[in-house]
Formats: sequence, C-alpha cells, structure tokens
Amino acid sequence: MSMRRLLSVSALLASTSIPALAQQGGMTMAAPPAGQMSAQPSPRASATMAVATGVRGAAQLKIMVDYGQPYARGRVVEGALIPNGTVWRTGANAATAFTTDVNLRFGALMVPKGSYTLFTMRAANGSMQLIINKQTGQWGTEYKPDMDLGRVPMTARTLTDTMEAFVIAIEPGTGTGAALGGTLRMMWGKTAVAAPFTIVP
Repeated sequence: MSMRRLLSVSALLASTSIPALAQQGGMTMAAPPAGQMSAQPSPRASATMAVATGVRGAAQLKIMVDYGQPYARGRVVEGALIPNGTVWRTGANAATAFTTDVNLRFGALMVPKGSYTLFTMRAANGSMQLIINKQTGQWGTEYKPDMDLGRVPMTARTLTDTMEAFVIAIEPGTGTGAALGGTLRMMWGKTAVAAPFTIVP
C-alpha cells in the first residue's frame, strides 16, 4: 500500500489515568525486583494519533506513545524532577515507548516505522532535546547512548497554568500531501515543549 494515498489524520486520544502516589522523575530510580514490576507508584498513560489510508476497509495506521505519568505533588519540576544536563526517562517507571506504523521525519531526523524509546535532555536555559533510542522494553533508567537513532531540538514555551501531571500528546497537523504530519508535545510544571514531524511515504 503506497503511503502517498494518505488522506487524513484523526485527533489524538488523550492520556487518562489517576496515580495512587507520585513518582520522582529523573534517571535515579532503579528497577524493582523481579516479580514486583506491577507495583508502580505512577500510572501508565498513552496518546495515539490515527492515520487514515484513504483505502476502504484498510486498517488504520497509528502513531502511539505509552509512558509512566508522574505528578509533581508540590515538588519542583524544572531542573529537579526534570534534571538539567542529564538524560531523563521522560516519564516514570518503565521506559517511554514510541511506536509508529508510518515513516516519520522529525526535522532532519528520519524515523522509520517501528518501535523506539523516548528520552529527553533539558538544558539549564530551558531548551530541550528529544532523544529517539532504538532499544525497547527496558526500565526507564536504562539508557544506552550507542542505541540512539538521533536527537531533535524541541521548541519550548512557558505555560500560564502549572501542569500537575506530566502529559505527552500527539496532535495532528493541518497540512496535506508532503506536509501531512503532526506535533509531539510534552507538558509539565510551567513548561511545554514540542517537536513537529511529517509523515514520509
């Protein structure tokens, strides 16, 4: 099936869940002992963007993120829960999973369809890099830089209201043809960052 027949992109399905306890962010929490992986203090959440093929009867293609959702609970987010100058798991507990059924381009970085792990790195000035890593299924503190597919700068802005929960969203764009794509967004504390992408045939 040619990806040139893509016609539309549906709205995202927002993440939903309520945590029992807050999970500290950062790259400091070790994986729990074997057999205790279900005892996670932060819930899992997800965001999905469906890509319609324009072919009647064809299954929808998806772009999806699955992540652990920490809450601030009165703690400092910028520079603390999200550390400066250190690779962050971009969520809580198990690594943040990113799966795409279509080829994507984030800036100059080509991301072939498949499964990946997302990490981020925040600078002291508030700028953020998105790290797309080829290792999958690991605990969030297990980061192997030699497995990086690449890094992409994210645009940052200050929020009017403080976000208590960390949220990842995938928003469809308004473009058509070669401009068809969307934006990967992350929000927590007073900061929102974004990385636009296009769908590549």
